[in-house]
Amino acid sequence: MNYRTIEFELSEQGVARLTLSRPQVKNAMNGEMYDEARAVVASVDADPSIRVLVLSGAGDAFCSGGDFQYQQSQRDRSHADRIAEASKLALWLRELDTLSKPVVGRINGLAYGGGVGLVSVCDVAVCAADVRFCLSEVSLGLLPSMISPYVVRKIGVSNARAVFLNAAPFGAEEARSMRLVHEVVAREELDAATAKQVARYLRCAPSAIAATKRLVDFVDRHGHEENFHYTVDRVAEMWSSDEAEEGIRSFLEKRKPAWFRAGE
Repeated sequence: MNYRTIEFELSEQGVARLTLSRPQVKNAMNGEMYDEARAVVASVDADPSIRVLVLSGAGDAFCSGGDFQYQQSQRDRSHADRIAEASKLALWLRELDTLSKPVVGRINGLAYGGGVGLVSVCDVAVCAADVRFCLSEVSLGLLPSMISPYVVRKIGVSNARAVFLNAAPFGAEEARSMRLVHEVVAREELDAATAKQVARYLRCAPSAIAATKRLVDFVDRHGHEENFHYTVDRVAEMWSSDEAEEGIRSFLEKRKPAWFRAGE
């Protein structure tokens, strides 16, 4: 399929790559990008042959946030139309966050505004050492609205206030100290570091990964009583699953499980 704002690739090992591709505007997001990227994420979620999604940007940027011309074009639309358009980013973030496959962020360049939101929904993010980040919204009279649930969850309230309220840029090491990214490497090592992260997921059982992502989300949002019943029930289901049978059997037989894939 031909896309105008993104690129999509799929390897024989089941590694999907979604690349934001508006390099002329540093991969700024607009309505068309939301529509195309959401369709890709839905197809990735539904395809059992896809094991991992790598999210990156074309050119020298990861994502500079929302496209200003696109945002200005919303001014004179009806409130209902603006709600519908604004919902696209909120839905895309939620769909990435709840994707049944691991999302590896290959953060190849600047991440501003909504770009930081995208980093925040990656299960693991690898970042080039010279990347700059910024939550620039308040300096422009805007709010970091749709990204805020994910950024605040990722870096905590104290760090969120520090970076949301003054729009000051910060570097890769500070991003790692705030736990926004997990690994910072020299630019020439970015692809190798990303491939290493991908290979780790290819060792693991796909259904177990999906269930564990749901598990983390559930226990984070519920209290002791609900978590007690949910986790006990998950183990009872796990014991009867084909993956658990294959995983334990392969361990005892000293062989690779059926789902194992070598890295690219």
